[in-house]
Amino acid sequence: MHLHFIGIGGIGMSGLAKIFLELGYTVSGSDTKETQITKHLHHKGAIIYKGHKKNQIYGADLVIFSSAIKNSNPEIRQAKKRKVPLIARGKLVAQIINPKKSIIVAGTHGKTTTTALIAELLLNTGKDPSIFMGGILKKIGSNSRLGKSSYVVVESDESDASFLHFHPDIAVVTNVEDDHLDFYGSSRNIVYAFIKFMHQVKPQGTGALNLDDAASSFIFKKVKREKILTYGLNKQADIRAEDIKLQVFQSSFKVYYKKNYMGELTVPLPGMHNVYNSLAATATGYLLGISWTEIKNSLCSFEGVKRRIEKVGEIGQVPVFDDYAHHPTEIKAVLGELKKVGRRTIVIFQPHRYSRTKLLLSKFLTAFDKADILILTPIYPAGERPISGINGKVLFEALQKRRSLPTYYIPSRERIIQFVQANLRENDLVVTLGAGDITELSLQLIPGEQR
Repeated sequence: MHLHFIGIGGIGMSGLAKIFLELGYTVSGSDTKETQITKHLHHKGAIIYKGHKKNQIYGADLVIFSSAIKNSNPEIRQAKKRKVPLIARGKLVAQIINPKKSIIVAGTHGKTTTTALIAELLLNTGKDPSIFMGGILKKIGSNSRLGKSSYVVVESDESDASFLHFHPDIAVVTNVEDDHLDFYGSSRNIVYAFIKFMHQVKPQGTGALNLDDAASSFIFKKVKREKILTYGLNKQADIRAEDIKLQVFQSSFKVYYKKNYMGELTVPLPGMHNVYNSLAATATGYLLGISWTEIKNSLCSFEGVKRRIEKVGEIGQVPVFDDYAHHPTEIKAVLGELKKVGRRTIVIFQPHRYSRTKLLLSKFLTAFDKADILILTPIYPAGERPISGINGKVLFEALQKRRSLPTYYIPSRERIIQFVQANLRENDLVVTLGAGDITELSLQLIPGEQR
């Protein structure tokens, strides 16, 4: 059977395509540009097309498309014309995993790290899970894995409500905040989508919710499932952290299950957000019947996820980091952790999507307070059409009015590299931020022999 993926270079699409290649299917796919992801898929046997053309679907028995693909796409239109079955990625993933023992991680922030912690916990305890996630899990060197057991761990996609196709055995909600408002229209609609998601847990299923997050706490009250475990710092949480010590690139805290002291964790992850991610993984382990010792050993030895405060190299003695943060809350968290290093921080940010930039513009204005030097690039569209009056320069002008620290808009990557080279000091730190292709720039900044 021949499967064709439109938008195959996306992190979610590529992971699904890899699984089908390993199952022996013929896989082809198209994307607007060649990347390391598409090169890897080509190496594994996929037929990769650069750009979208109608003749590229010929021979396909099923066409899969990502949430970024519009109905006007020539391959979508040709598939409809030739009556080739079409299916959205999220719906196909749900069809695959719903019959299995599924753990679905949903939320606005922390999904990838939480999914990774849970996936690594299952790997370390011999449960041999299948994995679908939105980042590269360093332990397996991939964003997907075909396991032999019935367990499957999935990072959901809420951008188009495709997570509502899932019927999980365990549903994890990290937090809920304004995002994808272009799709949902209001904060209320986002919250009620998560309530619906929790109601879709299988009859004998369970859930884990962050009780400290206002929206998640509201969801908990609306769902009223007896077997939902809550986690957080709140004394009412079932699993909670106390005596938290946040250090550079790691966190230590004591864990309690209700009134019972479980033990102390020191995880190689910085920041309060990762304390919550670790508690979510602990709660999931508890629901799966995994022992505290196994949970502790796995979390404390966590190998990490690429593009999560990832050090990619050095320019002389200056460290260069790269991170996927693209929402104001995520940006604040990352810069807050990097500031603890005690160096002047040069931040290069690529805004992601015109709609997000427009709808969260006011929140972006306070996201970069810990950036000593801020460089903004054009918006990465992620398949969106431009919105009149919204571009990288508009965000720059709004930030420049508020910030007293150096702020620049540099549309050319070559000029960004020249700027960094000309202004770099020995005690600096450089970080690239964004969900687009800004990660390529982080590598271009580093002299070849140091990569």
